[in-house]
Amino acid sequence: MSELSDRGAVPGPRAPLGRVLSVLVLFLGGGAAAGVLWEWLWEPPSGLVYEGRWYLEPAGPDVSFEGVALFVLIAFPLGLVLAVLAGMWRGHESATLVSVLTGACLAAAVMYAVGNALGPEDPQALAAALSDYTALDAGLGLTAPDPGRVPWHSPALVALPAGAMTGLVVTYLCGTGFVRRSRG
Repeated sequence: MSELSDRGAVPGPRAPLGRVLSVLVLFLGGGAAAGVLWEWLWEPPSGLVYEGRWYLEPAGPDVSFEGVALFVLIAFPLGLVLAVLAGMWRGHESATLVSVLTGACLAAAVMYAVGNALGPEDPQALAAALSDYTALDAGLGLTAPDPGRVPWHSPALVALPAGAMTGLVVTYLCGTGFVRRSRG
């Protein structure tokens, strides 16, 4: 008799290495797709060049925060859904936990890298070569577009891992998924 009918569970990757690689590929693919979506939905605010520096016009935290908020609104639910999918395969829970956390951190970095690469260039870097009052779109980043700020130094990068850990905990606590029942 086959192992499938004995256990009553849907087979998943047998070895922990297979589970880890499957989860990492799932999260990296999701992070890349989310980066494309993030850039596609984001509308860059414009600004002006003055004395070699770029200034947001109109200035204000609501305008510069839009890209960060959109990143979080995409990343948290993505992490939640991907972790629920990864948690549905029972067995090798420790390997799944480590791979989900690692995959979520890498996916957040990939999401940022893809979105930033597809979006406009950093206006502060371009402003030095342009004349005063030249209109220039903002770059897609996770911080305010101020001089000297590193565009990826942001707590928004923890949104995807936070969503993933929430999804995995809910999956494990609610007992959903393909559960193998013990016979003893």
